[in-house]
Amino acid sequence: QAAIEAEARICPLISEKKRLFNDLLTAKGNVKVFCRTRPLFENEDPSIVEFPDEYTIRVNTGDETLTNPKKDFEFDRVYGPHVGQTEVFADVQPFVQSALDGYNVSIFAYGQTNSGKSYTMEGSSHDRGLYARCFEELFDLSNLESTSTSRFSFSVTIFELYNDQIKDLIVASEKSSSKVRMGLPGSFIEVTSEKVDNPVEFSRVLKAALQTRGTDASKLNVSHLFVTIHIYFDNVITGENLYSKLSLVDLAGSESLTSITESGEHVTELLHIMQSLSALGDVLSSLTSKKDDVPYENSLLTRLLADSIGGSAKTLVIVNTCPDVSNLSETLSSLNFSTRARSATLSLGNRDTIKKWRDI
Repeated sequence: QAAIEAEARICPLISEKKRLFNDLLTAKGNVKVFCRTRPLFENEDPSIVEFPDEYTIRVNTGDETLTNPKKDFEFDRVYGPHVGQTEVFADVQPFVQSALDGYNVSIFAYGQTNSGKSYTMEGSSHDRGLYARCFEELFDLSNLESTSTSRFSFSVTIFELYNDQIKDLIVASEKSSSKVRMGLPGSFIEVTSEKVDNPVEFSRVLKAALQTRGTDASKLNVSHLFVTIHIYFDNVITGENLYSKLSLVDLAGSESLTSITESGEHVTELLHIMQSLSALGDVLSSLTSKKDDVPYENSLLTRLLADSIGGSAKTLVIVNTCPDVSNLSETLSSLNFSTRARSATLSLGNRDTIKKWRDI
């Protein structure tokens, strides 16, 4: 009884801490953009990008008609080729904390094919990506914050969007799966949700889903992959029941149709990609420019994530770029897209402040 009474006194303090952390994270907007450049491959030309500081990427456009052919792009955080998964996740962690605090969060990997999007999300056997790191962080934080009268639980949905068609990648099991709805009320989809109790179970479900997706690169490059962690919180003292979700989206390659010579089915695939990515850019631009009308309805991609982009939700776009001159056009295209998406003011210069507050 004493423990229950003590927890009842602490609950308002925890709620206030969550509110203050949210205010700190969103002080300069709910949409953030990071930029990450992969290393040069062995057969590639010298790099055309430089990194003056941790907020700027400088691109040598090669335009000799300009007095200064180098162009700077500023983002909330910029990572050069030497930066590993651990350092990237350190900046992503506040978004994971926000998801556990009850806010919907969406994290996108954007960029052309072979720019490192999937590596950022999946990682490798010796250097895990955001999928595994985010769930492990959620699991660890939930253990710290759970008490004798409150608890967290998790489930995961994994599906791909190809040519505006949904393919559910989780094979349902009788014991621990159910159906959940995602999207706007008038245009939702139902996908299989698998209960996961620990990082090992999450990795097992993710691995099986990726195997179901297959390894045909020509298909993987033209579909969006959604990995969504559903978070449930129950407190018997306050009667509080919270639901939030963390959506990790590995977007299809962003290369433009003008660089493709194929026709037929592949052109159809690319047109669907361009339409959905353009719609995502319009939504993010509308939010950061604080327009009254946000065009979620223009794409199935944005309709599915309407409750995780805008409002009290947090959105992070990680734009991945190639450093070599042969990809200059696509690199500039990716950087221009991401510039549209971000707020005018740098917003994560307070990373150290956020970390100190999290440790309280």
